[in-house]
Amino acid sequence: MRNEDDNGGSPPARRRPSRWHAPIWWANGLAVIALLLSYLSIRVSPATFWPLALFGIAYPYILAANLLCIGWWLLFRRKRALPSLLAILLGWSHVGEYVQFFGNDRAPDGAPRPFKVMSYNVRLFDLYNWTHNKETHDRIMALLRQEHPDILCMQEYLKVPKGDPLGSREQLLGEFGYTASAEAYTAHTKYDQSFGIAIFSTMPIIAKGTIHFPDDLNNLCLWADVVVGADTARIYTAHLASLRFGDQDYRFMREIEQGGGRDSLRSAGPRIVGRLRDAFIRRAAEVAKITAHMADCPYPVVYCGDLNDTPMSYSYHELREAGLEDAFVESGQGFGHTYIGAFPSFRIDHILHAPRVTSWGFRTVPNALSDHHPVTTWMAITPRR
Repeated sequence: MRNEDDNGGSPPARRRPSRWHAPIWWANGLAVIALLLSYLSIRVSPATFWPLALFGIAYPYILAANLLCIGWWLLFRRKRALPSLLAILLGWSHVGEYVQFFGNDRAPDGAPRPFKVMSYNVRLFDLYNWTHNKETHDRIMALLRQEHPDILCMQEYLKVPKGDPLGSREQLLGEFGYTASAEAYTAHTKYDQSFGIAIFSTMPIIAKGTIHFPDDLNNLCLWADVVVGADTARIYTAHLASLRFGDQDYRFMREIEQGGGRDSLRSAGPRIVGRLRDAFIRRAAEVAKITAHMADCPYPVVYCGDLNDTPMSYSYHELREAGLEDAFVESGQGFGHTYIGAFPSFRIDHILHAPRVTSWGFRTVPNALSDHHPVTTWMAITPRR
């Protein structure tokens, strides 16, 4: 006897897929391709094919899109989560360059002569904020006094005549306890103000010099050989090519955030992309000069500076390929974003070091006195075996 529900042994009707699955599947495919292109961006010089660098900058957002796709498919069709999952696993090591969960504040046992390093883009001590620049200068100096690094590297550093309320050099070399400095300047004003980069040290500097970039007169790299206990370290600090956004560009980005019109995008978009392209290419050339200089260095190297590039960039990975380790990866915690200006926040200020240098206690100092957060870490040089 057949039941009323008997369908004659035919298989049950397949449930019709949701109309949302198809567009999400195609979007998921694009997200996977974009993620793979971001991995490729660290291997291909922007001078060869600069558009790949755009995928590198967008890596955190592309990664987030793939994670959202994985979450969606785990709810509805688990096997479809595999493409994004495999793509993320393929570049898993890059995740640690953006976020660290635990940190490490403990010095290694027997670390010889620990020293603290700070890198800070001070934005000329807020020079052009005429009504509050003295206040900002004093607060930055108070921060430096509080952190008191043994080696202080500053980008967009301002040198002024003696007696100027924005002066810092005499104070740093006097009451702050620094005994040596290396300074280099790229611009001078009629008011006897100089803009550049500087290294201040509580330990002796026995040699110093600069690396100039012929295609970019506003940026340069400064190095100093610092005696650390029974050893010597070469400290590099650099301010590499920025995007050089003007008021028009920042106004355009604000309009985009507020739903700016099509005409604005049509006029400003190509200009923004052009600035990005030029900066990518210039930074690659600048890092090539720095790594070539490092290759001839007889001492363990520490690199500090405003790279103006994220960890998923050709420039950053050229420094890593030169044998440098990232202090944030070694001992940082959280996301470590350092840029706090109008452009989206990224980690573009870095402290990198040679394998003979051990680092711990990396911190992104939480203040908003410049458009960059300062970064600090403790270090020690491992004796030669």
